[in-house]
Formats: sequence, C-alpha cells, structure tokens
Amino acid sequence: MQAYAAKLIDLIETKAANIAGQWADDVMKHNRTPSYHSLPRNMVIEQGTEFYKLFRRMSLAENPYEEAKTFSWKYAEKFYRENIPLQETIYALMLLRRHLWLYAEFQGTFFTALEKQQAVESLNRTILMFDYVSYQVIEKYEELIRRDVDKNLLAVETLTKKGCVGAEHKTCRFVLMTILVMGALVLTYYCHAILQTGVVFTHLFYIPVVLASVFWGRKGIWIAVILGLALLFSHGAFLKGIPFTEDIIRAVMFVAVGGVMGWLMEDVIKVRELFHGFKS
Repeated sequence: MQAYAAKLIDLIETKAANIAGQWADDVMKHNRTPSYHSLPRNMVIEQGTEFYKLFRRMSLAENPYEEAKTFSWKYAEKFYRENIPLQETIYALMLLRRHLWLYAEFQGTFFTALEKQQAVESLNRTILMFDYVSYQVIEKYEELIRRDVDKNLLAVETLTKKGCVGAEHKTCRFVLMTILVMGALVLTYYCHAILQTGVVFTHLFYIPVVLASVFWGRKGIWIAVILGLALLFSHGAFLKGIPFTEDIIRAVMFVAVGGVMGWLMEDVIKVRELFHGFKS
C-alpha cells in the first residue's frame, strides 16, 4: 500500500466516528434528505462509521466490489425499512464522500505538492469505492421493492394466473360464467314466479358480478347489467302489484359494484403486468 493511500485510510479509520458525526449533522438537516431528519442520530452515525471503516477492507481486498456488499446491503435494508426514498439514500452517500474529503482537507492530511497530486489519485480510488457502494445500494433497493410488490400482488397473481381465472383459461371462464348466470336466472324465476318473493336471493348475484370484473375488468360490467335487467324484467312479469323500488336499487347496486370492481381490477392488472415487464 502506497504511503499516501495508507495515510488517508489511517485517518478515515481512526477518525471514523468524528467524520460520521459531522455527516449525521449534515444529512439530518439537509433539504435534500428530509426523511433522515426524524431518524435517531445514533443510528445515522452508526451507518456512517461502518462505511468509513469499510475503506481499509476494500483497499486490501482482492475483490473490492464483493467486499463492499458487506456494507451496501445492510445500509440499503436498514434505510429501506425506515421508508427512506432511494434518491435520499444515494444523496446521503454523496454527503459521506464529501465529508470524508472535507475532513481530510481540514486536518491538513496532504501538505506537499507531491502529496496533493497523490491525493488526487486517492480521490479517484475513493470515488470508485463510492460508485461500487452506490450501485449495490440501488441494486438492493430494487430487489427489496420487487419483493414487497410481489408480496402485495400475491392475491392478484392468484386470481389472474390460477384456475379458471387466468387469461389462458378463456373457455373455462366462459363456461363458469355461463353456469353462474343461468343459475341466477333460474333462481330469479323460481323466487319470483313460484315463491312470489324477492327477499335475500339477489345477494347471490354478487358472485358472478365480482367474478366477471376479475375475469374481464371493465367489460365485466355487462354481466351486472344483464342480471340487473333480468331482475327487473322478472319482477314486472311475476310480481305485479309489488313496488319496483327495492329491485331497482338492487339492479343499480349490481352495476355500481361491477363497475367499481372492474375499474379497480383492470388498473391493478395493468400495474402487475407493467411490474413484471419491468422485471424481465
């Protein structure tokens, strides 16, 4: 190890806590890192100290890039759990580098012209180390974001990829919906024409209404429209003399629920497809 490089590394290692403290004071009030402002100061200093102590290990390691991961992944996971945006974690790393060199300059680490020239070479090496860490932090953040999105979209994956709900099972979906709609129509006829009542049974209509929205998004609203019209037509044919008010409300609710569900499902599916397209 060249003398000037050792000099810088010794300074970083022995004064890691001091430099990290100055960095923490800056990052916890900087207008570009507002998410750090409410964090415990000890936690922030600990992360800075760990980073500065990483320099000697990276300088001596045969593979500095792999050695950097011991800090980068922990740093990324720590601040990701604290809901710190990626851009702020990267800017905090920039401040780490800035405070390192400000401290070295303030301490007069490099005096002679030769040392200052050699300091530029050390700076290039330092920048490379920071580049390694920055890249790995971004990479880890992306991995953590994908993991959380996958977890949150698990229900959508189940609905849109498995069984009769998946897009690859069009025939199965059509058959299932036909059975449900026919069953709803038969039930409507039986309750209206035979039992002369419309109480309770229409709650079962929400099963095909919701499934249609899951199957076809906004287009699924047509199932709600069909069932609503069938309900009103049957009421007019078999329940003469009984007010339409309740069945009109039910028909409107079918369409409202189908429309809202279809709108939500279509947007959620688009997000899922966009996310997986980005992953690939």
